[in-house]
Amino acid sequence: MKLQIVVTDDLESDREQIIHGIKTHLKGTGFTPTIKSYNNCESMLEEFVPGKYQIAFLDICMEGMNGIELARQLRELDTEILLVFTTTSREFAFDAFPVHPFDYMIKPYSSERLNAVLDEALRVLNADVADITLRVAHRTYQVPLRTIVSAVSQGHNVEIRTIKGQLLKCRMTFTEVSDLLKDDSRFLPCNRGVLINMDHVLGLDKDEVRMNDGTRFALRIRKRSELVHQFSQYQLSRVRKGVTS
Repeated sequence: MKLQIVVTDDLESDREQIIHGIKTHLKGTGFTPTIKSYNNCESMLEEFVPGKYQIAFLDICMEGMNGIELARQLRELDTEILLVFTTTSREFAFDAFPVHPFDYMIKPYSSERLNAVLDEALRVLNADVADITLRVAHRTYQVPLRTIVSAVSQGHNVEIRTIKGQLLKCRMTFTEVSDLLKDDSRFLPCNRGVLINMDHVLGLDKDEVRMNDGTRFALRIRKRSELVHQFSQYQLSRVRKGVTS
C-alpha cells in the first residue's frame, strides 16, 4: 500500500530523523512511503494538494508561520489528513485542539515513540474503514464511521451529513441509527435526535456546538454540563495519548 507523508520542520537534523525513522519502521510492513519534506510552513502550504497525503508531521515552533497555523489551514483544505505535531514543549497542546491533531511527539523523542505513532496511524488507516449500512431510498450505502459528521432525526427518517458534504436521507429511525453508533466513543448525543462526531467539532459556544462543515447544533440545556464534560474528556484523552507518552 502506498503511503504519502509530508514532514515540515525548520531543522534539517529533525527532518532527517523523522524520515529515516519512517523508512526504517515501515520496511517490510507492506506500506511503501513516499515522503516530501519542507523547512518552512509557507512552502508546504503553497504546494499542498488536498487528498494527496495521509500523514503530516508538523513542527510547531518555526519562524514565520508556525505549525499550528499551518495545521489550521491544512484542516480547511483536507479533513482527513492525520496531523502529528512535533514540539519541544507541552504548552502548545491545547492551542491545537481546533485542528483535531492525531498525535503529538515531544522532542527529543525516541525511535520507540515514533514507531508507536506510526503503528497507530497505520491501524487507523487500515482499520478505520469500519462502516455502517444505511438505507437511502431504494439503495443501501456503506458509510465509513469516520466520515460521518452528524446524524439528525427528521420525522421517521434520519439525515446523515458526511465530511465530503453529502446529505444522506436515510429511511431509518433515529433509534436504529443510534444503535449502530452507540459503541463508537466519537459520537455524542448533544440534543434529542442529534448525534455528532466529536472528531469534527470546531468548537463549543455557550449553547451550541459548531461543526467544521459549518453546521451548528443546540446543546441540550438540562445536560449541558454533562455534555461539555464528556466532550472535554474525549479531547483530553486524545491529547494525553500523545503528550504523556
